[in-house]
Amino acid sequence: MKVAASSVPGVRLHGPDSPEFETALTAILGRAPRQLLRPALPFSVIVENNSSRTIALLGVRFDMLGARAKEYSVVHYADTLRNPEKADLRPGVTRFVCAEPAYTALVIRGEVAADTRGRMNLDNLRRMLQIRASLDCVAFADGSFHGPDSQGAFDRLREERRAEAALLAEMLGLEAAPPGHVETLLTEAVQDASSRGRRNVARKLLEALAAGGMRDMLARARSYRCRIALTREVAG
Repeated sequence: MKVAASSVPGVRLHGPDSPEFETALTAILGRAPRQLLRPALPFSVIVENNSSRTIALLGVRFDMLGARAKEYSVVHYADTLRNPEKADLRPGVTRFVCAEPAYTALVIRGEVAADTRGRMNLDNLRRMLQIRASLDCVAFADGSFHGPDSQGAFDRLREERRAEAALLAEMLGLEAAPPGHVETLLTEAVQDASSRGRRNVARKLLEALAAGGMRDMLARARSYRCRIALTREVAG
């Protein structure tokens, strides 16, 4: 597997053939890699945070070339932007990322086996003619966003945050409204196919409304944490 050099200062990507990979993986696991993990290592990278800031959003891209020169690509994200203080990719910390996320979970959550789909997907990776890994995007805990961002995560996350905040403000302004009216508005928001942000918030508020009426819904709206605001840093 080829690994592209990182374009984000202070954040490095190590491929399975690099000497840093095995050392970092052993440090992450606390021991040599388990046998069940070894088949996934040729399709994995280690992300190393050498910056002075905690990473709250990480996107690693895998570009694959299959039979008949068919191209595939996927970006795996790790997002703690709602609670950046809980992000574990602090300065000096490394993270294991596999092109098949079931094996990433084996390491991060300490699971003992990959599911059937994960093992099947690993077989598919073995049939690829070429795989290239690259750092697609990084957002630090202060909200600064970096990287090529091939899937438009920056704009998507900013729009979701805006939509969430707008619905929360709308619901908090309906404190004296009949619960039935609020339920109708939230149900409509849950069904809004155009806005994931509205759907996410509406589900939580609708659950609170059903459990404890307007009091619980309003309390949930006041305590709801939107993702932190992102700003794209421009070089120069």
